[in-house]
Amino acid sequence: MKILPVSIFFMVLTFHLPVYVFAQTCSCAGAPLLGTQSAGASGQGNLLIGLTYEFNQITNLYTGSTRLSNNAVERNTQSTLFEINYGISNSFSVSGTLSFVQKNRESGISNPGGSELTTTNGIGDGVILLRYVISQQSLWNRYHLAVGAGTKAPLGSTSLRSPGGLLFNADMQPGSGAWDGVFWSMAGVSLLPRSTMNLGLINSYRVTGTNQRFSENDNYRFGNEFISNFSVSNSINDRFSYALNLRYRSSASDQRNKVSMPNTGGLWLSVIPDFYVGLSDNISLKLSGQIPVYQDLRGFQPTTTYALSASLFINLNRNENTFIHGL
Repeated sequence: MKILPVSIFFMVLTFHLPVYVFAQTCSCAGAPLLGTQSAGASGQGNLLIGLTYEFNQITNLYTGSTRLSNNAVERNTQSTLFEINYGISNSFSVSGTLSFVQKNRESGISNPGGSELTTTNGIGDGVILLRYVISQQSLWNRYHLAVGAGTKAPLGSTSLRSPGGLLFNADMQPGSGAWDGVFWSMAGVSLLPRSTMNLGLINSYRVTGTNQRFSENDNYRFGNEFISNFSVSNSINDRFSYALNLRYRSSASDQRNKVSMPNTGGLWLSVIPDFYVGLSDNISLKLSGQIPVYQDLRGFQPTTTYALSASLFINLNRNENTFIHGL
């Protein structure tokens, strides 16, 4: 990266923004496994390592687009993700993500007799994704275009039980228990040849598999999911930059034995501000928030009130003529 001005380096780092997927039943988020999948190691031998922590407060209760009073249950999900991106060649890169999830549910918060806190935690699911760069953004090319495909592996447990021996519902399990297919695309453009302002668009589609929870006759499937994230980003100076994202998410209803489950599925629209700090030429920090602005949910569902995340990226760039995209 020494041959590039630091400002140009951060211009490229900031125009691809995260896409969070794999929410659980009732809109109660699991690990955001594609949250750092917007990053990519472009160039043979380039290595990008990311560590992300996210806190998701789930207090709002909706039916359709109407918010209801919720004084009975509070939830939150805390996720830690470790990701490695490696450039196989100047066009192909591969990434893998592992997760650890903790879910908390406090019920009876308005009960004079006291509330009850339920906590589950464990290794979550993982993702592996292969990406191909069609057009590489550089000092001489304003455009970036890439596509990818992969799978979500069911590494997390789906069999955790309460102290009384009852199996927890799917929304409290660390994993989904099913193999999913993931399809992904990224497009970006620098607005002017010498400008640090960029527009970016990331789309992802998840085709879900089926998990046998209790027996061969009890099959659960999370709804297929589409997410589109539009971003505008810019650099403040050589060390600081920012981005503003508008994220649309649509999820089909979950199914149990091929019958649609009530109180699952819907659409969400959120604003996500990001702030980036370059700690050195090879290390950067990203602070991010999520603010829901509209949702239209099927049935009665708890949903995100707000989410906060912090990511640390380490760029081990062996190929100095190419970029690491996406922080």
